[in-house]
Amino acid sequence: MRRWTFALCLLAATGCSSGAGPSLPSNTTSGSTANQPAIRGLETVLHSFGGADGAAPIAGMISDGKGGFYGTTIFGGPTGGGAIFALKPSGSDYTESILYSFAGGQDGDKPWGITERNGTLYGVTFAGGGTGNGGAGWGTVFKLSLAHHRYQESVLYRFQGYPDGGEPIGPVVLDRSGNIYGAAAMGGAYSRGAVFQLTPSSSGYTESVLYSFPGGAGGNLPQAGVTIDKHGIIYGTTMYGGSYDGYCSGGGCGTVFKLTPTSSGYSESLAYSFKGSDGNLPYAVPAVDDQSGSIYGATFWGGTQGDGVIYKLTAHGSTYSASVLHSFTGGADGFLPEGQPLLMSGRRLYGTAALGGGGCHGIGCGTVFEIRQSGKKYKFRVVTDFRNPLRGAEPEQTNLLTDGTGALYGTTRSGGTQTSCSDGGPGGAAGCGVVFKIVP
Repeated sequence: MRRWTFALCLLAATGCSSGAGPSLPSNTTSGSTANQPAIRGLETVLHSFGGADGAAPIAGMISDGKGGFYGTTIFGGPTGGGAIFALKPSGSDYTESILYSFAGGQDGDKPWGITERNGTLYGVTFAGGGTGNGGAGWGTVFKLSLAHHRYQESVLYRFQGYPDGGEPIGPVVLDRSGNIYGAAAMGGAYSRGAVFQLTPSSSGYTESVLYSFPGGAGGNLPQAGVTIDKHGIIYGTTMYGGSYDGYCSGGGCGTVFKLTPTSSGYSESLAYSFKGSDGNLPYAVPAVDDQSGSIYGATFWGGTQGDGVIYKLTAHGSTYSASVLHSFTGGADGFLPEGQPLLMSGRRLYGTAALGGGGCHGIGCGTVFEIRQSGKKYKFRVVTDFRNPLRGAEPEQTNLLTDGTGALYGTTRSGGTQTSCSDGGPGGAAGCGVVFKIVP
């Protein structure tokens, strides 16, 4: 079951079944990246998952505003279809509890990230909700509401597949009116993926497809959620499509797209099409600087060594120019960056690479990195790497959170002390993932 979504997507370019901290200053300019040696941060494991309490917390977490966190696991939980968990500080330790466990049927299967509004949690499940999609279901949008000291799950919408969306990937975002926006890997008018909206009313929610990806130059297969800026513009990525130059000619190197609200709906445009040398397979939700309009993100592959890049798109009116802030080498700096979105804090960006660094029998258990603006240049350094899988391995699609002290928090898909639970991590690492804290 390892990487089952992504593994399917690598077989074919089309038809595959498969919000952050303070902004960077507006005067950022592109420049070269200077590699610096790792300065190992102090890592603490706040929780190791063992299966019954969840497994594979790949989508990261959100803060509860009180020193605790909420998150999702795509497997495990008491009923086996994934779980919503809470992690609360308790003295000098943390206590984990399950808020809801999915049964894998009508209520959904494989929850993929959550967001919060006024104490209610919202998210999507990649599967479940019905009998379509070969019996797996096309996925759901759900909410968890607190009533009488217990969380109750409600399914807001069950996807139907073509021409509706299918297999939604989170997290979702909400606007000021309570509308819910997200991306579906499949479905839409061309079965190449879609961006959807759920509009609340007194009788429930109404779903609509805002945009269907056409494939080809227009983009294909979104594999992450979306983000929204202060103007209501929706941003996201597609793994394939866009440029058909060079070694991406089989399906395109992927795109960053924009959906701009108009009087009659939304107008779609491509902010950028990757070309391979500047990135390939943008897997993560982009981070948008509301001040400057710049867009930051990561691509899974591409760059000078083919091991992924961190990119910046600089706005010039309605167009963008691209610069590579760091091209991964596949060694000590890591490779396959897919965390989402990058954490923007002052003049720094923080993110993760799923593999590389040390440990895990030479594959590397993954890294946490920092990119700091220094004048017109950007300097890259590894904050820490996960050398011992007992302390976590493969920070796959996690976001990073920070507190007032500068500590970083996130999740790894594999590793941990509960080694009887295994999701097949890098180098054979056992364990179903951890929640970690790093003091740089």
